[in-house]
Amino acid sequence: MKRIFLVLAICVVSYGVSFAQAQSGQQQQQQTQNAMGILQSQYGGTGQTQGTGISSASMFTSSADLFRNLQGQGMTIQPPPYDAPVDTSKYLLGPGDLVNIGIWGATPLSYTLSVTPEGTLVVPAYGVLTVGGMTIAAAKDYVSKMLSQQYKSAKITLTLVYPRTFYVVVAGEVKTAGRYTATAFDRVDRVFTEANLPKFVGDISPLPPFSLRRIKLVHSNGTSQRVDLLKFYQSGDVSDDPYLQQGDAIIVPRENFALGSLSISGGVKMAGTYEYVHGDRIKDLLEISQGLTRIADSTHVEVFEPNGHGGYAENIVNLEDSSSIDMPLPANTRVVVPIDRNKMDNFYVYVDGEVNVPGIYPISPDTTTLAQIIKLAGGFTKWASLPTAVIYRTREPNVFTPPQPTNPSFFTNRAADVTQEDLSYASQELSMRAGREVVSTDFVKLFVDKNEKYNVTLRAGDSIYVPQSQRAVYVLGQVRYPGYISYQSGWNAEDYIAAAGGAKEGAENTIRILKQGTYQWYKPGETHIEPGDLVFVPRVSIKPELYSWNLFKDIIGTVGSVASVAVTAILLIRTLQGK
Repeated sequence: MKRIFLVLAICVVSYGVSFAQAQSGQQQQQQTQNAMGILQSQYGGTGQTQGTGISSASMFTSSADLFRNLQGQGMTIQPPPYDAPVDTSKYLLGPGDLVNIGIWGATPLSYTLSVTPEGTLVVPAYGVLTVGGMTIAAAKDYVSKMLSQQYKSAKITLTLVYPRTFYVVVAGEVKTAGRYTATAFDRVDRVFTEANLPKFVGDISPLPPFSLRRIKLVHSNGTSQRVDLLKFYQSGDVSDDPYLQQGDAIIVPRENFALGSLSISGGVKMAGTYEYVHGDRIKDLLEISQGLTRIADSTHVEVFEPNGHGGYAENIVNLEDSSSIDMPLPANTRVVVPIDRNKMDNFYVYVDGEVNVPGIYPISPDTTTLAQIIKLAGGFTKWASLPTAVIYRTREPNVFTPPQPTNPSFFTNRAADVTQEDLSYASQELSMRAGREVVSTDFVKLFVDKNEKYNVTLRAGDSIYVPQSQRAVYVLGQVRYPGYISYQSGWNAEDYIAAAGGAKEGAENTIRILKQGTYQWYKPGETHIEPGDLVFVPRVSIKPELYSWNLFKDIIGTVGSVASVAVTAILLIRTLQGK
């Protein structure tokens, strides 16, 4: 009996040892396969068909299937964004590029391989193929030629699955110079933008004064090219934003207008002054300014080129002539694109205030009148104050206006025969015109008296404002109770001053009336006081006692001087007569 139990115990132990060895063997095999999978994910096939002896899987039907299989092997792949299909005639394969080789025969095979650091592809069941430095197109032909020797009746394909990453250097006027990772599908602007991102959360430091037009892209083979990101940002032409290559260096200089500039104004979408780059053409300047507006006159563009003597030589250019826009420009050229007014169709005026339908109304150029627009606006409300209604005129929309001095003293200082008091007044008037001007007309005479003389023709951008009748006159200055006085038909300035408690002691007799709307000053009797007008009572200027004594001394001194000159003249005359 004991022998039976002993035999059973030995059997159980033997079975346990065998089971443990089997499990251990499976774990070792799994570890070996995992290690092989990692190796294959870098430099070998990750998706072979049955019969390869390494691993088995179905053929990939899409890139998504391929990525899922790679991620199942332990690789995490996030495809980069692409702005266009890869150009197989230009893209150079290098270490880290992931490609797929398909062998389409009786038994289809698919190998997803990574280019090794030596620039080779390790193709299972075949060997090593050197593709580093080849374009994709050249590699396709080479791999097809080599594998066709073994797979004679199969169609051989090579496809780029995932681009490699590499380092590029950014130096110069950027926030953070240094090395940045990029792929062969990244352009200069992507890395340039990354180099100018805030250095930390909350970083509000200004951007460096970098040049967008003179960026230099230096390649590892010693060649270089200029990058014009301003043209790329303005026109969207990717030819001004080239792809990056392994080993590239992006050199960003400081913006420097001392090297020259170009300016363009008038009928363009983004007028301005821009850095000059040798070889710039009118075509380049148009791209930077985002092209012509719809109302630009492209046939009579004025080009002012420096003549070398501090002046400019003017040329008229037709932009429809390709030879003209491709002509290089010298530094500091100024281009003015005129406006073709016949192309304008956005003529409109604004109507606001006491009309029944305020709003924006279209007009016909040089045709629509004030009365026609008021009719379109539904006429005046019962609260409208016609005497104070006004038309303001501003710059016409989308019309180029040459720059003019904004300081009124520029004009008034040129008047040599005008008194200082008149110059001061003219300066104030010009200051009032700086923002908007008033169109001379009379709403009462037009709409009440039906006098067509005041039915002015409107221009684009005009603003018609009809204020509400206040039914009051404002009295201020040297009166006892300044403020609003209810309007009374037929009252004159003295009546309103009396209603305001009368003039205080020291008030001057130079009373003035300020008209609402036109803001013109009148003396009493020169105008009828209307609702909204202002009656101003100035005060007498009180001079100090010393002022009177100094004035007396000046008068005596002047009289004495005149008398002395007269006596001297008489004595001289008598002396001459005596001779």
